[in-house]
Parts: sequence; C-alpha cells; structure tokens
Amino acid sequence: MSESIYHVRKVSLGLKRKYRVSADDGAGKPGALIGYAEKELKVADEIVIYVDEERTERLATVRESGEGFLASLTGYEVFDAQDQRLGSFGVLVKKSVERTTWEVEQPGIGRFTGTERSLKTARLRRLVSLAGGTAGEIANAVTKYHFDFARDDDQLFSIEKPKVLDDWYRLTVHHESLDRTLLFALAITMEARQRG
Repeated sequence: MSESIYHVRKVSLGLKRKYRVSADDGAGKPGALIGYAEKELKVADEIVIYVDEERTERLATVRESGEGFLASLTGYEVFDAQDQRLGSFGVLVKKSVERTTWEVEQPGIGRFTGTERSLKTARLRRLVSLAGGTAGEIANAVTKYHFDFARDDDQLFSIEKPKVLDDWYRLTVHHESLDRTLLFALAITMEARQRG
C-alpha cells in the first residue's frame, strides 16, 4: 500500500491565522500548494479552506458542531464546496486526561481515533499550555508532538510536528480510501485549537 505525505504550515498569527497545505516534493519538504486556509479569531469556530491563496474556489468549511456522536465531544463537521458533509471529528474529553485523543468519522469508512504517541510530550504540552494567551502559544511553538490515527491495529495516518519553533506539520496517509480534504481540515483544526 502506497503512502502519501502532505504538509500544513501556519503562516501568520494575530486576528486572522493563515495556513498553507502542500503536497510533498518527493524529498520530504513542502512542494506544490494544494490548499490555503484562514481562521478568524471569533466566538464561533469556522475555518474556510480554499484551493489557493487568491481564494478563487472554496474547498471545504469546518464548523463547530454538537450533532450526532459529536454531542458529547468538542466537535467539528467538515463540508465541501457544495455543502455536502465530508465527515466530522472531535476531542474525546475523558480519554484526553493524559494524552489528547481525537475521534474522526468519515462516511462509508466509520470512526477511528488518534492519540498522542508520547506520554512524556503530552504532559509537557499540558504544562506549557497553562501559561495561556500569547505566552501559551509561544510555549506550544517549542513543543513537538506526534498523533497516530488507527482503527483496531490498522494504522491509518499520522500528524506530527517534527520541529520546534516551526509551525510546520507533516501528514502521512497510509490508506487511499481516506478523504484528504477531511484530513487537511483535521490537521488545521488541531493546530488552531492548540490541542495537538
């Protein structure tokens, strides 16, 4: 089974956070731009993902949700350009006491979970996040993390921040059946929430 790699990078802070999604260049670095997202800091969480930085076409929208299985989670739903639902994801609060755990649902495939690989790193991230606000954001910038998403013993994909002081995230997908746009939305949302 072939694996595919993508890159998500936060490129601005402040009142409007911006993200670039890139294909891999074959050497492990960001290559061609395949998505661009903006998130305004406001009460209602919404992230719009476009196909390019000129925002000529909407690729997907991420919205907070409390519907269905998300009712008991801090949840989000993802919709394509025609407002068709691509899937949903949320944080499993009880399972996230020590390691942040996300649950993802893709229609036709079902649900799967992602957990921080390192308990030590998870504890460190919780400690530095106590600073809150800008200090907390700076502290998170110097912390690596790695989430593995699986169903049973089947590894589906991973999202990792391999470097400190660099808001760059690598998404490695092991299954062709997974919706890439849904995974891009997840990676961006995880960074935006500073939960992983």
